[in-house]
Amino acid sequence: MQGARALVRVLAESGVERIFGVPGDTGMLFYDALRDVGDRIGHVMARDERSASFMADVYARVSGRLGICEGPSGGGATYSVPGVAEAQGSAIPLLCLTSDTPVGQQGRGVLTELDQEGLFRPVTKWNGRVASSVTLAEATRRAIRMATTGRPGAAHLSLPSDVLAGETPDSSAYGDPQFGRAPALRGRAEPGAVQAAADALRTAARPVIVAGGGVLISGAWKELTRLAEALNVPVATSINGKGAIAETSRVAVGVVGGNGARGYANDCVLGADLVLFVGTRTDSTTTCNWTLPGRDGGPAIIQIDVEPLEIGNNYPLAVGLLGDAKLTLADLLAAIDRPDRVAGRNRSRIDGLLAERDRYWAEIDRQAAVMGSPIKPAHLIRALREGLDDEAVIVADPGTPTPFLAAQYELRRAGRTTVIPRAHGGLGYAIPGVVGAAFADPGRRIVGVTGDGSFGMSVGELETISRYNLPIVIVQCANGAFGWIKQLQHLYHGDRFFGVDFDPVDYAAIARGFGFRSRRVDDPTELRRAVAEAFADGGPYFLDVATESPLTETPPVAAWQSAEAERRQPELLGAGTAEMPR
Repeated sequence: MQGARALVRVLAESGVERIFGVPGDTGMLFYDALRDVGDRIGHVMARDERSASFMADVYARVSGRLGICEGPSGGGATYSVPGVAEAQGSAIPLLCLTSDTPVGQQGRGVLTELDQEGLFRPVTKWNGRVASSVTLAEATRRAIRMATTGRPGAAHLSLPSDVLAGETPDSSAYGDPQFGRAPALRGRAEPGAVQAAADALRTAARPVIVAGGGVLISGAWKELTRLAEALNVPVATSINGKGAIAETSRVAVGVVGGNGARGYANDCVLGADLVLFVGTRTDSTTTCNWTLPGRDGGPAIIQIDVEPLEIGNNYPLAVGLLGDAKLTLADLLAAIDRPDRVAGRNRSRIDGLLAERDRYWAEIDRQAAVMGSPIKPAHLIRALREGLDDEAVIVADPGTPTPFLAAQYELRRAGRTTVIPRAHGGLGYAIPGVVGAAFADPGRRIVGVTGDGSFGMSVGELETISRYNLPIVIVQCANGAFGWIKQLQHLYHGDRFFGVDFDPVDYAAIARGFGFRSRRVDDPTELRRAVAEAFADGGPYFLDVATESPLTETPPVAAWQSAEAERRQPELLGAGTAEMPR
């Protein structure tokens, strides 16, 4: 059997249903083999390989299946790196296939020759170049297993064109559908460690759970919710973990950390005497640079993770639990004696947090009611929340929309309904990302939230959305600048703005040129009607919303809010002095 056909057979028999990519010279045999199995594996042509990698990343997050992107040698390989790196950093199962120059011409300087293994080594969990057609099917199965087992992540295969052309035994070309999803294999934590953690959680006076993206990857939201509600233990989430518990649950306090957190949620973690981290890397954002909680003299720490490297990596541990979140959380609840007694003891604390939550939403209601121009972010988030059902998926860019979505868009059901890249924060993610989400679950409403900075990086994928006639709504928050960077220059560099502002652009007209229905919204009184119109349209729709700059509407980013308060303190003191009687 020809190597390219053996590769495609392994993918099909492993349960692969969708591949995102861009054709190139070195991949012609792969494309020819794909064409013959079009009824089993659908190929989505992107407009560049970076976009294809983002599509595969989001496809994997929404479907729970292995995401696959592909591209040719040279520029195709280099363009694929951003999405591969994001998937690896966020523990998303992704396989990147790049065709390559022939093994038989290695070292001669053939066009597009590149050390692909060296290129992908820093951004993958496993990475290899197939040197022989005979081992091609075996290497493909290995790459799939590495992407979907243990801590999921990115794998990469370099596929020389002469390897794709060569022959491999028919008997080697088989796949295993068990490894087409993540987690493909689940492991339980050691029972003695589970009991020690249960005892610590049972006796803690002020326990808090911080849930990360690992809960969503494991599909452990039901187990997390049962544990937390059975014990009346508050649950905060990272941005990647948003959806680990319904934010309407009695015990949910929202996103925690330095980006998109609710203030009372951060206070809740600061006041804890025990923090149970589940499926989170305890990274700088989630912990406010390891001050939430502090590392010295802080609360007792329990950590559940499938990756040994993460357990105890940033905090001294009371108990470390190596195991799948879904299984380990279930075991933990089963090991707690008389959970009703624990719940009773914690009830008054939850009542107090519910009162804090009510006050928080009352303030957001006040902000959302402000009919300012440019449009207030809270007003936009409220319009989206009112217009979307609980099954809708929002794919957002990592810029200034992120903290507002994280803090102010309430998730009423558990599971993956928001996708925000937080490993490397590459702009231009949302517009291609919605394509992956749409193919992952065609029955759900898919919305992309982007900024005008990101638009310029991925505008070509509007054609992809239009070509497939996907019923996707893109909502653009337009403030005429790289807003996140301009805010940093405002807060920390004395308003010395440089290299951040754009000229005016008619983005709605550009979207119409790509086949979208579109409109620009400047008037806040028109926003709700415009959002409803976009959602009712049934085809690709682009909504360009003139939104307030972060310079005048500080996003819920903890460091920025502190810096802005310090900037305003002299003004407030001066105002207070002027009002004092002489």
